[in-house]
Amino acid sequence: MENRAREQSRKQKEKKREERSLSPAALRGRKIRLERRKEKIRRFLKGLIIFLAAVAVVALIFIFGFRLKNVNVSGNSRYTQEQILDLIQYDEQYHNTIIFYLRNRNINVESMPFIDALYMEIGGAGTINVEVVEKVVIGCIEDNGSYIYIDTGGVVCDISENPPEDIPLITGLEYEAPALNQVLTVTDNGVYDMLLNITLLLQKYSLTADSIDFSTDGTLSLQIGQIQVMLGTGSNMEDKMAEVNNLWSNLEGRQGVLHLENYDSSQTSVIFTER
Repeated sequence: MENRAREQSRKQKEKKREERSLSPAALRGRKIRLERRKEKIRRFLKGLIIFLAAVAVVALIFIFGFRLKNVNVSGNSRYTQEQILDLIQYDEQYHNTIIFYLRNRNINVESMPFIDALYMEIGGAGTINVEVVEKVVIGCIEDNGSYIYIDTGGVVCDISENPPEDIPLITGLEYEAPALNQVLTVTDNGVYDMLLNITLLLQKYSLTADSIDFSTDGTLSLQIGQIQVMLGTGSNMEDKMAEVNNLWSNLEGRQGVLHLENYDSSQTSVIFTER
């Protein structure tokens, strides 16, 4: 301690001697430089305080202003909202909208065979909007106790033990061994276009077919409830399905065969055979 005191005293004496040796102008210059240095330090500290305050405000806004309160799910029909929320790993304790969006916007949907894509966007400070794009499944084929679900491109999107509920069962189709996520190889590739056309027309007229049946002679038919609809080779399909829609109020609940093999819009009558 004594050594330190002596050293400080020595430095102070040297400083005083140095100051006595300086001219008044040099002393004023030193004082001005010292004041400028102090001013720079004050400005720096003031700027630092303002910056830290701004960061604190932004952090508070980020934490409390972007609390995730609502996740809106749309476009889902085959999956429940709870299944979609599980897929995007939504947790009610997870409160930040921006972090949730950045973390889950590119979620993998491979675990959901009937989802084609999933889009997520921030709908507000506390809202995430999720749009589900489901695959259009045109039919299902029973194969040795399993059910092969195929989409509009003929791709096998799922092989399951669960029978279809609202998807027509396709019968009479000749195909090779199915492979998941691969196009189902059939003897006639034009079948897929025909199936897609029928599927879209059924949706257009809000009709649900239990089965789509292909015959060895190249003709096809639909089973809708207790009504078998004979469609022939698939020509004039728009006219034929429009006629099914027109007649359905009189056919529903009945049992029989509706013959539309050669039907077109110029005809005024069709043949229905009651069973």
